[in-house]
Amino acid sequence: MANYTFVHLRLLLLLLVLLFPCHEVQKRCAWGSQAVNHEEPDNYVVEMTPATTCKDQAKGRGLTLAHRQGPCSPLAANRRPRDSRVIFLRDQLRVRSMNNLEQSRVRPSGNNSEKARLPIHSSSSPWGEFVVTIGLGTPKVDLTLIFDTGSDVTWIKCGPCSGCHPQKNPLFEPSKSTTYSPCSGSNCNYWIRYKDHSKSDGYYIRDLLTLTPEYKFPNFIFGCSQNNSGDFGDTAGMLALGQGDNKTLISQTASEFSEIFCYCIPGSESSNGYLLFGLEALSYCQTDNYTPLISDGTISSYYYVNLVGIAFGKKNFSFSSQSQQSQPPRTIIDSGTTITRLPPSIYSAVHEEFVKHMSNYPTAQPQTKLLNTCYDVQGQKKVNVPKMVLQFENTDVSLDPSAIVWRESYGRVCLAFAPSPDLVIIGSVQQRNLNILYNIKDNKVGFGNGACGN
Repeated sequence: MANYTFVHLRLLLLLLVLLFPCHEVQKRCAWGSQAVNHEEPDNYVVEMTPATTCKDQAKGRGLTLAHRQGPCSPLAANRRPRDSRVIFLRDQLRVRSMNNLEQSRVRPSGNNSEKARLPIHSSSSPWGEFVVTIGLGTPKVDLTLIFDTGSDVTWIKCGPCSGCHPQKNPLFEPSKSTTYSPCSGSNCNYWIRYKDHSKSDGYYIRDLLTLTPEYKFPNFIFGCSQNNSGDFGDTAGMLALGQGDNKTLISQTASEFSEIFCYCIPGSESSNGYLLFGLEALSYCQTDNYTPLISDGTISSYYYVNLVGIAFGKKNFSFSSQSQQSQPPRTIIDSGTTITRLPPSIYSAVHEEFVKHMSNYPTAQPQTKLLNTCYDVQGQKKVNVPKMVLQFENTDVSLDPSAIVWRESYGRVCLAFAPSPDLVIIGSVQQRNLNILYNIKDNKVGFGNGACGN
């Protein structure tokens, strides 16, 4: 449990918020409900003026969530220019692995390996688009990690390590921490093999996890990587927010945070987002707009929901009417996937509507096969795009204007969706500027308007 003074008071406040979600936080609830306001206009305006400095709008709320290649990133000094072709190459690899779930497991190392599942990541370039910074050990070592709701094992590169990819932060050396303790028991080694042949091998250890000065967790179990291949970028490892066994971050902090967290993904690379837990997540992200989390017996780490339709401009597209199945296809909310994947028939309908709406703009040559519907908006400060509403079971969610198109460059925009014959995946682009509140214990996820800027 976290080491701070007013534990019982915080637990009481958490209980009150759970029992009376829209009483003390009525203003927050009303604010969050704007996400399902059907009185909004049918079109959005997307700002095209580039921002090259960090707005830092979300500073002070929980953990800061930043785009890895943006000016707000703690890796900014070493960041590379954004390359859409690289981003979408690894995005396709990740989605391919999620559609082949049995090939995405952590395979045993002898008889002592933890059997967990992780999605695939590209070995040729850094994977994951958003990072957070946490502290481990005593004295605390700050480490910048990939933020991923689709993984269930938090791991970092540990020193000494002759087989670790370079990173910006110093390697974490357990022997120098006064709060370190080795793993005990039979399941202490892990061996992660990704489908692209990148890997992370190591062992589990325990040490003090510091999320914020108020929230510290002794004896936190995480993976200590001694050997990895593939380009994991300048990050120190992964902060995994997926569900799973008692070694997940969600499980290990459940006594303090009640398996509740919320995040807001920024609408541009020049803005910060935030990641909140427990009472802070409830009080800041509380909303009446929930959809059930759907249990899946095969892959427990992913967050499944029912997406039943999409409203785009003045058109509505029902998943049930477009599918031969009696139930809509399974949908995963995933921070590690960049572009939302839709059933081919739904994608075709959305694509057709988008083409009609953009008919006044000249078409542009796409830079990647994944996003093949692009338009030349050179010289335009603002571009009108149709409004989109995702229709989940029990609630509708209006997307942010920045979630409809991908700004390929300052003079080109592309429709930010792609077809997929298997899983439907809500990617990080479509999650922009939304407060997404996960209440795992109550099996629901909520949506509201975020405050992490454009």
